[in-house]
Amino acid sequence: MASTTQHRNGTCTRCGSRLIHLEWEERLDPHQLQQLWRCLECKNEFVIPRDSEEESTTSAEIIAPFFTNLVVE
Repeated sequence: MASTTQHRNGTCTRCGSRLIHLEWEERLDPHQLQQLWRCLECKNEFVIPRDSEEESTTSAEIIAPFFTNLVVE
């Protein structure tokens, strides 16, 4: 099970290895992300919450490229 931490220096929270990689990233709200990291040495998983300055994409911006070709005028 992954643990939540504020650890942000690019090393594993258990063994200190720098051989970690980002498994996934999830947006919790428009200003906060949550990242799951996994250590390649000890297989430790840990979650790091992050603040985000980036604005989230609106539903209209996501849908527009898919439905513009379906509009008949």
